[in-house]
Amino acid sequence: MKKKTFFLFLFVFIIISLTSSVIADYNLPIGILKSIEYNQSLAQEVLQNVSFFLAFLAGMTTLVSPCVLPLFPAYFAITFKERKNITLATSYFFVGFSSIFILMGLLATFLGKTIATVFSDLNWIIPIAGIILVIFGGMIFLGKGFPGLKISNKLGQDWKGLIASGALFAVGWTACVGPIISGVLLMISTFQNYGLAALLMLSYSLGIFVPLFILSFFYDQYHLEKISWLHKTIIFRIKGKEYHTTYPNAIAGLLFMLLGLVFILFRGTNFVNGLQFFGLKQNFYDWQNLFLEKSVLFNIIGFVVFVLFLGFLIHFIRKQIKKGI
Repeated sequence: MKKKTFFLFLFVFIIISLTSSVIADYNLPIGILKSIEYNQSLAQEVLQNVSFFLAFLAGMTTLVSPCVLPLFPAYFAITFKERKNITLATSYFFVGFSSIFILMGLLATFLGKTIATVFSDLNWIIPIAGIILVIFGGMIFLGKGFPGLKISNKLGQDWKGLIASGALFAVGWTACVGPIISGVLLMISTFQNYGLAALLMLSYSLGIFVPLFILSFFYDQYHLEKISWLHKTIIFRIKGKEYHTTYPNAIAGLLFMLLGLVFILFRGTNFVNGLQFFGLKQNFYDWQNLFLEKSVLFNIIGFVVFVLFLGFLIHFIRKQIKKGI
């Protein structure tokens, strides 16, 4: 009798568990049910239409958005610091940046929040990142390289500092989240497909970095590090101690310190996103909506652009590795 009672209880428990979600949805107000249905259909549309290549192309549209502006001081900081092999240096910086960007996106979805809300909840970290950037900048300005790392003509030692700089910058960088990345995050929350979402966010962040990689291709191709003033030494004293640095290190150090101060004083780069330049921010949203509407065409375009970009990137990195980096 006890066994029959136990199995009856188990059967009832399983039935209740399987039908609880249906019962819960049935009791929800019609407005909420319609909202859930709309989100599910939108998530399904993103799952079907947004590929790695379309996300990459969407990331490139960030070029016309104000939020990309803080990237350039960070890029020029590593450019002046390294002076050569900029494509590889930019790659290390990108690794650090994209790791945090992807992590924040996945964390936002896991917590059921927007990226902006997650960054807002963690904004106490941003001033800490700013302080570290100021320290980095001070060390570079004094010709000491990244803390704990010696300046070298090769990237064998500096790569850790470059990755750390990218990660620190991503902590304080406020992204312009358009329709496609919003759709990707909605897709995660609906289908719990974190692996696919991470891949799409990686391609999106790679698209953001395309203009910086193009600049680095140009820089390395024409060996701009040979410009004479880049090698001039600056000698100065602080409290009786003599320091030797160069103009590139001084500029790089000041740029890193400037970014650090922005993070400390403004708690990130959000203030830049409010800037309006000839309606470019609206174009950022309009273009991404157009990508979704004509996803087949723009997936093909994204594929072609990505293959060309990847070819150039591999070509320049292989050339630098052959030089003995």
